[in-house]
Amino acid sequence: MKRETQNLLLLLIGVAVLWITLDGTYLRYVKPSLHPYLLISSIGFILLGLIAIGRDIRRGAAVHDHDDHDHGSGRTQWLLLAPVAALLLIVPPALGAGAASTTSPVQAVSRDPAADEPKQYPFPPLPTDPAPLIPIVDLVDRALLDSSHSLDGREVTIRGFVIRPKDLEQRNPDSTEFDLARVVITCCVADARYVLVHLSGMPEAIADDTWLEVRGTVQPGSAQHDSDETPTLTVSDYQRIPKPDSTYERSH
Repeated sequence: MKRETQNLLLLLIGVAVLWITLDGTYLRYVKPSLHPYLLISSIGFILLGLIAIGRDIRRGAAVHDHDDHDHGSGRTQWLLLAPVAALLLIVPPALGAGAASTTSPVQAVSRDPAADEPKQYPFPPLPTDPAPLIPIVDLVDRALLDSSHSLDGREVTIRGFVIRPKDLEQRNPDSTEFDLARVVITCCVADARYVLVHLSGMPEAIADDTWLEVRGTVQPGSAQHDSDETPTLTVSDYQRIPKPDSTYERSH
């Protein structure tokens, strides 16, 4: 590969990563806590590219690899720029209801695979607010694993998007039976999983991918009695909300 191509590729990679970091697009790929690392690495790539270009200019001519003189112009090397262009020009949507059929539900993070029943332990108390806002993944873990039963008799508030089984949607698109979901990631979308809460008592059918803030009470034992270990929330109130900038939740 020609040195000019190496330098340009290094520079463009840095610019592409910096671009998606500054405009928030990176949240569709990785968790928010990686923001400073992406920022530092992108600036590092840009500086390395600029230093290499400046050094070649001071020498008066770019240094060519020996193989370049033996194998023509090396036009195929420019195909390496295709992933960079795709990163800048093609922005995939965040995972939602449409991708659920290709992933599996989240399992409780502390479950012992060798045990017949998940191992329970006491969770920290919920906030003292009348209906505290908690992550869906926290609600699922508490419903399944909390030996102190902190959810019993407590109203909580959760946020997520509507999702329903495809077979149910095809049979009865007006059904009020659906779940509230969030996509949970540990590091990036490569390890993404869906975490679900059944909603009971919804008065209307709502389209998939609609974002809701839901208030209600978890039915005791519903997660243990469900084949997919998904708790059921009896809804007391709900409202539609805008889609958040960061749609993913982080597992513990």
